[in-house]
Parts: sequence; structure tokens; C-alpha cells
Amino acid sequence: MIIRTLAVAALLAATSLPAMAEFDDSSNINGAFAHGKASSDKPVTANHYWTCAAFWHVWSVFAYDELGEVVLGKLDPALSQAAARDASAQWERQAALKMGLGMGELDAETEVYIENQTETAWDLAEGVFWGEDYSLVAILGQCAAPPTAD
Repeated sequence: MIIRTLAVAALLAATSLPAMAEFDDSSNINGAFAHGKASSDKPVTANHYWTCAAFWHVWSVFAYDELGEVVLGKLDPALSQAAARDASAQWERQAALKMGLGMGELDAETEVYIENQTETAWDLAEGVFWGEDYSLVAILGQCAAPPTAD
């Protein structure tokens, strides 16, 4: 019985993946990103900066593993993999500077915070994947412009 259930689940997953790949959700993703950019809520604390870094890192992996090339080609250029990696690195650098630390000097509390924010970002990425929740992308919009100096 378990084998049959697993076989049915695998078959359903295999048949739904092509449909997911063809699903063009770029307008919702771009809309959420624009909404976040227009928001007055912007990162100001070191923890906010770490959150931005974690969310951009997750996006740089998630979008290119889970969204099809058609969707990726229609997204705001700021959501490209290269831009996401750059934004993540800049937010990390600015967070460390704000705390007066080098990247190798993070305390355990900060490391746990970053880990938790990364898990949260992956949870939110699931909503983007299913076309149900675009909170991740809205937060990326709020984190769109990393500060260049403090």
C-alpha cells in the first residue's frame, strides 16, 4: 500500500512539474517587487541588513532553480541572479560594518539570526513557487538598494 501511494505521489509530481514550468507568474513577481520598492519600510538596523542579505541569497538560488527561463527573462533586471548575488554581498558587508565587525567575526547570536532569516526566506520562496504568496519578493523590493556607506 505504501509503495502504491508513493508511486501515485511520484506520478502526480511528475505530471505537475511541466505545468509549473509553463506557469508565467512574472507580472505578480514584478508587481510585488515594485510594491516593496515603493514602500516606506526600509532596512535601518544591522539585523534588517542581515535579513536583506539572507533573502537576496535565497532568491539567487531559488529563482534559478525553480522558475523557468521564460519567467526569468521577464523579471525586473534587479531580480537577476547576478544582481541578487551582488545585493546579498553588499548587504552582508554593510551589516558587518554597521556592527563594527569583519565577516569572520560574527557572534553566535548573529549567526543564529542569519540562519533563522534564511529559513524564513526559504519558507516564503515556497509561496512564490506555488503562486500564492509574494512576501519574499516584496521584501526584496524593500531591500532593493543596499547602502553604500553609513
